[in-house]
Amino acid sequence: MNIRVLGCHGSQLPNFNTTSFLIGQNVLVDAGTITAVLSLKEQLMIDYIFITHAHLDHVRDIAFLADNICHQHRKKPLVIVSTKGIIDAIHRHLFNNVIWPDFSKIPNPRAPVIKFQIIKPGRRQKIGDLQVRAIDLHHVVETIGYVLEEKENAVIFLGDTGPTEEAWKIAGKTERLKAIFVETSLPDGLKDIADISGHLTPLTLAEELKKLTEVNPRIYLYHMKPNYRETIRKEVVAIKDRKIHIIEDGQIIRI
Repeated sequence: MNIRVLGCHGSQLPNFNTTSFLIGQNVLVDAGTITAVLSLKEQLMIDYIFITHAHLDHVRDIAFLADNICHQHRKKPLVIVSTKGIIDAIHRHLFNNVIWPDFSKIPNPRAPVIKFQIIKPGRRQKIGDLQVRAIDLHHVVETIGYVLEEKENAVIFLGDTGPTEEAWKIAGKTERLKAIFVETSLPDGLKDIADISGHLTPLTLAEELKKLTEVNPRIYLYHMKPNYRETIRKEVVAIKDRKIHIIEDGQIIRI
């Protein structure tokens, strides 16, 4: 499984893109950064986007991707996968014919540019070439993570989240789990803000990782606010007995 980091930050500055991961050639996890990184040919290969939640830094480039696909007259729709609540939010607030055209009805409702597919947390199902399971998380809006399984490998992407329980229980029971991608948005000095906004700091990440007792996968950290990146990096060093990696835009991770 090849994972290309199109963007991995919690806000945008020059050379720091918002969150999106390309799995293989045709699957995305989140859509904060797509069209500024991928060529048009690469964009047209995308079949599925798994959305963790409806915040702008995770959905923004669905809009531009849909527009690009529309004008290339691709025959099959781009499938946006998430829970009903998250999809409703995207449809209501983004593809609403005010902020952006409703590409779920363009060029016509029978053959649209995008199609929404609902996934229910806890239920394992095949989507494309992947076995997929959604996990409920704790954030300020409805948010899920994803267990993605392909052949002999499994990875977990945790969207924005504060302290949670179910995700770590599921991780402990996931066979062939090789990696967990988990946010660490703010430094320890801003823990109060992190708690209010549903995010982790290195200290709360360390407490969360203690819940992962059955397995010891690689831990990939993302969603850092760019101006706190170096402070977070120094604080994460204190977490022992874990294989922790801080990822960067443009990186390719082979699982």
